[in-house]
Amino acid sequence: MDVSAPAPWSAVRMSTADIREANVAAVCRTLRGHGGLTRAQVGRLTGLTRPTVMAVVQQLVAQGLVVEEGQLKAASGGGRPGTLLHFRSRARVVSAVRLRNARVEVTLADMAGNVLAHSLAPTAPEPGDWTDLVASFAGRIAELRDAHPDLGPLAAVAMTLPGSIDRARGRWTVVRVEGWSDLPAADALADAVGVPVGMVNVVAATLIGRLAQEPAPAQSAALVYVGHGVGSAATVGGRLIDGATGSAGELGHCVLPGVEALCRCGRRGCVESVTSVLHLRREFERITGRPAPPTLAGMEDSGDPAVLAMLELAARRLALAASWQVNIVNPEVVYFGGNPFTDGCTRFFGWFAEELRASAYRPNSAGLSVLPLSSGATLRGAIQVASELLPPFLRPELRLVC
Repeated sequence: MDVSAPAPWSAVRMSTADIREANVAAVCRTLRGHGGLTRAQVGRLTGLTRPTVMAVVQQLVAQGLVVEEGQLKAASGGGRPGTLLHFRSRARVVSAVRLRNARVEVTLADMAGNVLAHSLAPTAPEPGDWTDLVASFAGRIAELRDAHPDLGPLAAVAMTLPGSIDRARGRWTVVRVEGWSDLPAADALADAVGVPVGMVNVVAATLIGRLAQEPAPAQSAALVYVGHGVGSAATVGGRLIDGATGSAGELGHCVLPGVEALCRCGRRGCVESVTSVLHLRREFERITGRPAPPTLAGMEDSGDPAVLAMLELAARRLALAASWQVNIVNPEVVYFGGNPFTDGCTRFFGWFAEELRASAYRPNSAGLSVLPLSSGATLRGAIQVASELLPPFLRPELRLVC
């Protein structure tokens, strides 16, 4: 046998169960990608035999994943018209849940990523224990699901959380909350809702959401995110970088040379101490004597030379730190933003992009795209993470985390 050629099925020793699952996945993928097809068309597109297609379709119809609806007109030469098969994206739903401005946001989506239902409710007041928060998540998911009995069963959940996420172990750590370290939050919520649960950091979810919206996503990409803290996320080879303990992307706690500002972490000179939302708003109020606008764009619109100089310094400092990530990861694209605070800023983004290209190693920056990212991608990223937890034959083709 020519070892350079692809090995036949017998050589890779696939089990009967593996072959059956691969066949089901092929039929699902074909129906999801082409819409209504007859059994004969499915066979031609997948290369599966007629008996195999018949058996797989029978299974999928019984599971409610495929519906028979409509007929393909027979050819002019006669023959029976073929019944059309349609994949039911709503036959299973996934849920994305997160804390948003101290409120619990829950979303239900179908297997195509379309949002079907949404709720935003107050959290339990000041939960004394992390399990209170998980219980609140479980309760809100159940309430929203019960309010929409027409939808298919819940199949997977993704939590978007601040802090460090060790996805491999399902553990969550929030450094600034005493006692909230190495928490088994994923298992706790899974026990409560009865389906697989994944976790993802807010910044990582935002990058995942942006890539999931691309028809041909970059294999290596990065996001620089400015919020109350400063974070980043990156993919290499089409996979999210987690790090050993889930703390990859702590751009805000890289130390800038010559900066002595005290960071919330207790150290001096951290990137976020001179570039975060808290710093920028504090500096705006110090310079102008007025309350800071809620967005970077609003600060830019003030037109105050001292404010613009402050923003430019922050943008260039942020870009210097981001250039270290570009030098190490070598992404094709760096996104900036991803939340309402950074939406619509132009000058800050321009200074950031200019300094990033100037500070990064030339071979890494020569073909680098630097693009603004508007808010809204975080939810899409959480839906993607939950969808990747579905049974293998129902998962999306794009796989960034699972």
